[in-house]
Amino acid sequence: MNALIYSYELSRFEYKPTHPFKPMRAKMLMELLNRYDLIDLRNQKIIEPQPLSEELLYRFHDRSYIEIIKKAEEGEFTAETFYAGLGTDDNPVFRHMYEFAMIAAGGTYEGAMMLIDDDARVVFNPIGGFHHAGKDHAEGFCYINDIAVVITELIRNGYRVACIDIDAHHGNGVQDAFYDTDRVLTISIHESGETLYPGTGFETEIGTGKGTGYNVNIPLRQGTDDEVYLLAFESVVPALIESFKPDIVFAVIGCDSHKDDPLTNLNLTSNGYKSAVEIINRISPKILALGAGGYNVYKTTALWALAWSVFCNLEPKDQYAGAVGGFMYGPEQGAGTLDDLPFVLGGLEKELCFNYAQKVVRFIKENIIGQR
Repeated sequence: MNALIYSYELSRFEYKPTHPFKPMRAKMLMELLNRYDLIDLRNQKIIEPQPLSEELLYRFHDRSYIEIIKKAEEGEFTAETFYAGLGTDDNPVFRHMYEFAMIAAGGTYEGAMMLIDDDARVVFNPIGGFHHAGKDHAEGFCYINDIAVVITELIRNGYRVACIDIDAHHGNGVQDAFYDTDRVLTISIHESGETLYPGTGFETEIGTGKGTGYNVNIPLRQGTDDEVYLLAFESVVPALIESFKPDIVFAVIGCDSHKDDPLTNLNLTSNGYKSAVEIINRISPKILALGAGGYNVYKTTALWALAWSVFCNLEPKDQYAGAVGGFMYGPEQGAGTLDDLPFVLGGLEKELCFNYAQKVVRFIKENIIGQR
């Protein structure tokens, strides 16, 4: 049994009209799942998320920071508001901001509880995965770090948790949360901080104290294509998960690694993305998948639909292909498929990306995998 966390109400929130983060992606995903016959309720549940209990926030976040969020939403702005990262272009203050963050986090918590109770093997919360937020500040479109909150609650109850983050941006908030513990294995594969926000996530950031070797970063050179990406991913991730033996894997399956994303510089297609999700699905006992980033909304929802098809072992079938006056979804070039045409980087750029990835993989094998 697999579960999808979805609420039409959640998709109606808006940071601001010009902001690249669009909660409406959840509604668009549901339209695609119906179009491609990927809603098969015999083996699926659709769960409407409930707001997170506020006390659970304090497993990770500072109480004073949460109060600043509430006051900002009510129109109270002080120096503390801006020190907390609120009111910026990235993290605007918008109507029902706190409610949105709490419902999104509530979906992540509810999904984790379903996995613990054996009510599902995979739960997907597309409006979840706010991996940049810190204990006391908003950052990178993220106000409440649902990943850190829920993982902290799980390890308090004795569970071993791994987090595999394939979003193009390094999950710095999650890294900071668990940098000194061996109870959580964090793996982030992303565009290098040399060229992309948040400027962190280098392979040398491997944890501290008991956490040494339990924080793994796989930074990739801008321009990296499917072939190089999967070489790095397959060389590192399965061995780490097999060694750690988690009870639950958080899969942060952001889609901004796609070559058509407007905010990033990687060159993944649906082929590379789907292959990465297939590996995660194969090596994980239970999965809590979170939508995270993706700023080409059409490509993002298409990739999420492919991920859901992998988790559910279903083959997408376009029920509207060839229909005159039928359902239209974005640009119709390539209608009838969620997949992209192959893209292969060539020449010197391919060599530079390959060499960069090889260097990173070699470091991880020598300093982390080889030390276990």
